[in-house]
Amino acid sequence: MNPRSALRWRRAPPASARVARACALACTLLLSACAPDYDWREIRPSGEGYAVMLPGKPASMSRPINLDGLPVTMAMSGARVDDQSFTVGMVVLPDAEPATREKARAAMRAAMVRNIAGRETQVAETAVPVHDLAGRATATQPAVRVEASGRIADRPAHLSALFVARGHRAWQAVVIGPAPDAEHAPTFLDSFRLIE
Repeated sequence: MNPRSALRWRRAPPASARVARACALACTLLLSACAPDYDWREIRPSGEGYAVMLPGKPASMSRPINLDGLPVTMAMSGARVDDQSFTVGMVVLPDAEPATREKARAAMRAAMVRNIAGRETQVAETAVPVHDLAGRATATQPAVRVEASGRIADRPAHLSALFVARGHRAWQAVVIGPAPDAEHAPTFLDSFRLIE
């Protein structure tokens, strides 16, 4: 047996193919370096009755607000990626009456649109899943999904939001950025669910 026949020789790709591969690799590295870092993770703030996916490490705070005559404290958790902010706000209501829940939900919605000096461009009735502590779906809760466009400090702003109330609580899940985010806003809003 000829030892040379046992060896298989591979021909090197032509120079143009090597250059094309090198350019493709360089473009991939440049694009990945410029792309925002969406590091999705689920959060379940203790005692706030919800779970949601955030695109980064959450920051939390709370502050007193007035929801159309209802003085409450809003607990907020959120993350920011470049010019996009993803935030959930939760308030404990003074009672669990349907009228109180609807008043709070409507006031939260109006305040968020007012914050961007905007107008609603799309409104849809939807339902938010309700899960038990083990993660099993047990019910759904009526909610409102809103898209709005406006301005913040003379810069364009777009809001994608979900407003829901159940029992003694009301929540808002909000994405605000300079333009609609058709990829990441739905990931965030669709992941929102109530935990009981």
